[in-house]
Amino acid sequence: MMLLPISLLAACDNKSQTIDFIPGTYVNQAQSGYSIASDTLIITQAENTQNIYLITRKTGYRRINDGKIQALQHQVKRLTGTWDEQKQLLQIMQNGTLISFQPEQNKLLIQNSEYWKL
Repeated sequence: MMLLPISLLAACDNKSQTIDFIPGTYVNQAQSGYSIASDTLIITQAENTQNIYLITRKTGYRRINDGKIQALQHQVKRLTGTWDEQKQLLQIMQNGTLISFQPEQNKLLIQNSEYWKL
């Protein structure tokens, strides 16, 4: 009987830890035979809301054509996400993409991509 309150308290603490972890800057670098890319996500909580987040995604990339690296190109996207307390996921409203957070490992995951918090 005494373990139940302790486990509930630990679960609430983990949820609070995740919510506190969400705002920040996250980075990812990826390379393939076709391109080299650097991604930065800046996540902030929208004013006067509890579960709405603003996400700015800044991407710099170089295409690779016939083994030659092309000029650097930039792209900026502004997105909005809603926090699902039950699932512990941030869902991007514009495309339905799910973001999960792993505060204990200092990262977030979008599908198979890992972003590290600065």
